Amino acid sequence: MSKLIQFRPALATAAAGAALAGAVTVAGLAAAGAAAAATSTGHPHAAAVPASHPAWHSYRRRGEGHDPLSATFSNWPMFRAGPTHYGVSAETAISTSTAHSLTARWTAPLGTPSFTSPAVATVAALGRALVYAGGNNHLYAYPAGGGSPVWTFKVASGVVETSPAVYGGVVYAGTTAGTLYAVNAATGALMCSFSTGAPILASPVVTNAADGSGPVVYDGTIPGGAPGAEWAVYGPGNRHGGCAKDWEFTGFAVSPGGSWSPPAYGTGANGVPLVVFGSKDRDDSVYALNARTGALVWRYRTSAEKDADVGAPPTISPPGRNGFAGGVVYVTAKDKVTYALNLTTGTLIWKHPLAVGTNGDLSGTALVGGRVYVGSDTGVYALSAVTGTQIWHVLPAATFFASPAVTGPSGRQVLLIGDTTGHLYALNLATGATVWTQQPSTRGFWGSPAVSQGAFYVAGLDGVLRSYAP
Repeated sequence: MSKLIQFRPALATAAAGAALAGAVTVAGLAAAGAAAAATSTGHPHAAAVPASHPAWHSYRRRGEGHDPLSATFSNWPMFRAGPTHYGVSAETAISTSTAHSLTARWTAPLGTPSFTSPAVATVAALGRALVYAGGNNHLYAYPAGGGSPVWTFKVASGVVETSPAVYGGVVYAGTTAGTLYAVNAATGALMCSFSTGAPILASPVVTNAADGSGPVVYDGTIPGGAPGAEWAVYGPGNRHGGCAKDWEFTGFAVSPGGSWSPPAYGTGANGVPLVVFGSKDRDDSVYALNARTGALVWRYRTSAEKDADVGAPPTISPPGRNGFAGGVVYVTAKDKVTYALNLTTGTLIWKHPLAVGTNGDLSGTALVGGRVYVGSDTGVYALSAVTGTQIWHVLPAATFFASPAVTGPSGRQVLLIGDTTGHLYALNLATGATVWTQQPSTRGFWGSPAVSQGAFYVAGLDGVLRSYAP
């Protein structure tokens, strides 16, 4: 494990094994069973995925009593908006024209410092969107427009230190006690759970299995009670059975192995579906596994130095984009270097050293057109996605462990991100200029914003979930 995360308080509560039950408290609705279902959700990527792509979901409000936010919106159903981790929303309400007027709309307590990002998804059974966030030993579902939680779910042991993922009406989250939970997105009722036996710090990615059998969850664990591993677990509704193991990968090149890097999912040029993630110290590598079997496809070692693990989430660019026939994996490692690797083969395309700071880097990249954007402990960078050439570098005195989120219409997009001193920023995507900033807390932000409903939502180390809108 990296020394950068040793102080995270939840690790002190991690326990060997995991409990297979939880408790739910429902407010404002009748919890008559767990049959209510939310809409299936995907990952909206502005200028990245065609509207015909099955992963694209945009919704228009309908029905009575809805939250008075935007009329048309895109879900942000999991960490970095979706399986490829683009970190981009198709919404246009927040832009260079409106970001200067961003105002806090509501806040909600999470109980303990939050290192994770919220998810936002439409719930068909409720006729509105909910914001899902973890704090301490609970999962919370808040109305996107503010108010008391619709439901809270208490895990049996450990702490929720992963960003929730919403798919097919189910919310998935892991705990430091090693349990992956699947709960009903509308009611918070437990559907099933799966014990990995080791702490889960990586945020899960959920997609339809490559064999078409139904949802499958990919996530990683670090050593603790059991060896670290990368997992594929069937979700509720999969014909192989909910919360059952598909495969487990423990073949790390350096032992003990494991991962706290949120995995990304994409398909190589040869049609092989891939799960891509970084490994813990001292393996310090990027791995790609066959999503069908868990077999190793390729490994790229970024460094052999101590505390140079790859904890950041990879971003996957599909084959053919920006002229790369094999596709690209963009990821920044603790060695202070952003890498572009061939998605299909793992070979190095380019690498760009960032300015040297005092910490390793954890931020994921946002991919927009021919550029990638990344946070660092030496500011925020815009790089050419094709060559790695630096385009701009701003806020060099600020430290960013959070990943950026991008939203807005073409030509007026903004980058949203929070730093470790409690500042939130909206930057002009084209130039890096600060359009808006506010410091709502002195405790800092590690979780990246989620954009939906014409607003953005972010959780902080002060244990508060916040919503901002123009």
